Amino acid sequence: MDNATSSDFTVDLTNCDREPIHLPGSIQSFGCLIAVRADWLIAFCSANSEHYLGVPADEVAGEPLKNWFDKTTLHHIRSSLQSSMITGRNERLFAQKVVATGLTVDISVHHNGLYTLIELEEVHSERKADEQFVRSLLTQFYRAADSKELIDQVAQQIQLITGYDRVMVYKFLPDGAGEVVAESKQYKLEPFLGLRYPASDIPKQARALYVKNLLRVIADVDDTTVPVLPVMKGADSQIDMSFSTLRAVSPIHIEYLKNMGVKASLSVSIVINGKLWGLFACHHYSPKVPSYYQRTELELFAEVFSLELSSRLMTEQSVERDRVRHVHNRIMSTIPTSGSLAQGIAEQFPVMRDLIKCDGICVIVDGEVRSEGHGLEPDNLKRLCRQLNALAPSEIAAIDTLANFMSGYQTDVHGIAGVLAVPVSKSPRDYLLFYRQAQTKTVSWAGNPEKPVVAGPNGARLMPRSSFDVWQQTHSDSCHEWLEQELNDADSLRVTLLEVMIRHIQERDSIRLQAARKHEILISELNHRVRNILNLVNAIVMQTEQAGRTLDEFIQVLSGRLVALASAHDQLTASDWTDISFRKLLETEIQAYVNLSNSIELHGEDVLIAPYAATPLVLVMHEMFTNAAKYGALSNSGEKGTVSVHWSVSKKSELIIRWEETGGPPVSLPGKDSFGMTMIRNVIPHELEGEVDIEFSPGGVRATLVIPHRYLVVKDTLADNENEAAVAQPDTSLSMPEHALVVEDSLVIALDMQKKLKALGVQNVAVAGTLAAARRSVEGREPGLAVFDVHLGNETSFDLIRQLSVKGIPAIIVSGYGEDVDIPDEIKHVPVLTKPVTGQDLITTLAQIL
Repeated sequence: MDNATSSDFTVDLTNCDREPIHLPGSIQSFGCLIAVRADWLIAFCSANSEHYLGVPADEVAGEPLKNWFDKTTLHHIRSSLQSSMITGRNERLFAQKVVATGLTVDISVHHNGLYTLIELEEVHSERKADEQFVRSLLTQFYRAADSKELIDQVAQQIQLITGYDRVMVYKFLPDGAGEVVAESKQYKLEPFLGLRYPASDIPKQARALYVKNLLRVIADVDDTTVPVLPVMKGADSQIDMSFSTLRAVSPIHIEYLKNMGVKASLSVSIVINGKLWGLFACHHYSPKVPSYYQRTELELFAEVFSLELSSRLMTEQSVERDRVRHVHNRIMSTIPTSGSLAQGIAEQFPVMRDLIKCDGICVIVDGEVRSEGHGLEPDNLKRLCRQLNALAPSEIAAIDTLANFMSGYQTDVHGIAGVLAVPVSKSPRDYLLFYRQAQTKTVSWAGNPEKPVVAGPNGARLMPRSSFDVWQQTHSDSCHEWLEQELNDADSLRVTLLEVMIRHIQERDSIRLQAARKHEILISELNHRVRNILNLVNAIVMQTEQAGRTLDEFIQVLSGRLVALASAHDQLTASDWTDISFRKLLETEIQAYVNLSNSIELHGEDVLIAPYAATPLVLVMHEMFTNAAKYGALSNSGEKGTVSVHWSVSKKSELIIRWEETGGPPVSLPGKDSFGMTMIRNVIPHELEGEVDIEFSPGGVRATLVIPHRYLVVKDTLADNENEAAVAQPDTSLSMPEHALVVEDSLVIALDMQKKLKALGVQNVAVAGTLAAARRSVEGREPGLAVFDVHLGNETSFDLIRQLSVKGIPAIIVSGYGEDVDIPDEIKHVPVLTKPVTGQDLITTLAQIL
């Protein structure tokens, strides 16, 4: 920006939002930054690198990283990089040695999309026991009764452990401003609890960085920053330091902290459901840098705390949802469906006022107005509705100051200061309105929230506030603000009223039309079914043989078949022509035989039959029982016979019905098939595409009936699994083994490799983190492929690779040492991949060895 203030350039709160704070070009002085390319050659380094590397900064660029670190440390750095690329977060290495200088350093590794950034912080002393505090903090969670008490306790605990002079829990409000909702401080300091800070105090891009990088430390506001060399001009050439722990601080923010008297700060993000809920904001009034280990512990605790806080908030919201659901059910069960809809809603006003506190309530439906308590007079009500109609149809309008929403409106004259407007229809626009009267409200800000525009060396810009004394705003024409929970309750109420209106309209305007349509459908369906039944009856009559029978016998046989048909239709009618119970079909059919001395046994879990299959199945079972009563186990032969019917569902989800007669007279093969036997043999295969197998053994008739699964209400689990397997099968020409083994001591990297192999078609991928676990896995089930990390703690995997190689099992070595890994001669043929491993590199290597 030019030094002169341009008349065409507007300076407002959005200027802070446009500051490129992720591209500072420098770092804080308590560490050193190195940026390497994909070939592990150094592209940039901070100007203070000589203290860490023993070589001037201008001699570092272009050199390989291995010049300053031993093989083991390089391996750890490469493994950390792969983990970072998987998790999207910085990975840490503690107490590592720089070979050139002998310094002990903590290391942070991450990839910014173009470079791998390696940040070093010198370790000045042995790690203290109190730096490991996460477990002790977590044990305190159960002591808090609710979310507020939890926040208060955690603020006190963090201040005690970190030693910062002030620890605040800073919560972001819906309008972007923030409020200090908990505080723990040195007793001499003035309290900030309850103070609000405008949204511009933390610009948008800073909030975005707080979500990406959960912890931000500022060691000393008077610190001289260290440039990153070589210095590049232009934003496009700068290194993106969004995830950097050492990133230099915006000059505006430094000035902001100085104005507050703060020398050092630490901010830890509280992220809930991917959104920035708030911050642990720690202030110190002298320079302070917690150890990197302690900051890591604090970041881990903040993530666990976010989960706990989210759970507490969800529980509290669940209680509120239950209350809203009770209101919904009460309204739906008591609101009348006839008469005036506006009057019906008005009768629910007491219930709605219990849900949302207000001084008056009004509903407008089709021009009809009903109200209760304080409200607007007709003219202002019409004006308000016209203003509301300009908003989105489903948008709930929470108006705290009606005078700002309607020009010329005077709160002191009309009494109503705020309105919560709930639209309950789109066209015409109808509303439910909650009114609130004016209430004097005082908001305490940490200084005047309006930032002054000052012309400085970089042109006109917004200056941070120089005073943070309590600055109060008093409003006399506003109502008590509508809370977020009340807006959620109003939205739930909107859905309830929409349901009420839809039901009312349907019942009022569509009853006659629906009745006419139902009548037409009923006549059509009745005509169709009667024709089918008459055709079936005609076929039964024509096929029932009269030859060899008396008239009475003919009538008895025909009547039995028609009664069976009628029984099936009675049960279908009782079930509204939906699925019916197979057991009930059988129990109805055997009613004619229950008083005989012979017995009938039914075995099987209840199965539902589709309506289409009911009639054919009933006719077949009727013929089976009829034949048993005439010639078999149920006949009057003097023998005590038994008919057993067993049924079950097969693995193919088919219904298998087994019929067995025992104890009856000897059975012989019939000379020719009667109509009844023809139905038994052919109805199920012809109409249902099932199977029938009947055997006439001397001891009694045996039969097996198979009903296809499409006529049963049984989930085809096997088919579902086969379909899922088919969908999951990757489109690849590689012939992948069924089993594979991944040996890797980093769980994140191991799980990532497991995911890659499964995506390529390996069904079972075992993971082992130690050599002993890997050997047990091989002994339990020999893999068809093995992927090894070389160094597993204090041991190597070479011996196991050698053993599997002798057996002809393909293997791949994945190592952070890359080309520097020293592989024994007998396994030189095993391919080596350098971490991080890409999917394409893995596929290419697998194609070579499989």
